Amino acid sequence: MGRNNGTIDLYEAVREMRRITAAGGTFSMKFRKWNRSTSNGGDLVHIKNARLRPKTGDRKIANASYKLFFRDDETGRDLNCWECLLVEFNGKKTILI
Repeated sequence: MGRNNGTIDLYEAVREMRRITAAGGTFSMKFRKWNRSTSNGGDLVHIKNARLRPKTGDRKIANASYKLFFRDDETGRDLNCWECLLVEFNGKKTILI
């Protein structure tokens, strides 16, 4: 847990996502978009009901070990985002400790 009730360490958030997913639950998260090909991004994405899905290896998707692979349960879409661009998890701001 973070230093106060309004924050959570990024790596603790990822561990909590794994726990919630394994228990059959969902979580909310917000992250910033980034497209390496066009160097565009910055838009904030809010996923209200997400579950993690298995990671793909770096051989299939470049830098996969630095990404979160998840399913948006509201749309049924499989998505991914850069872990470092996660800004909020279940209403708590993510920080690096």
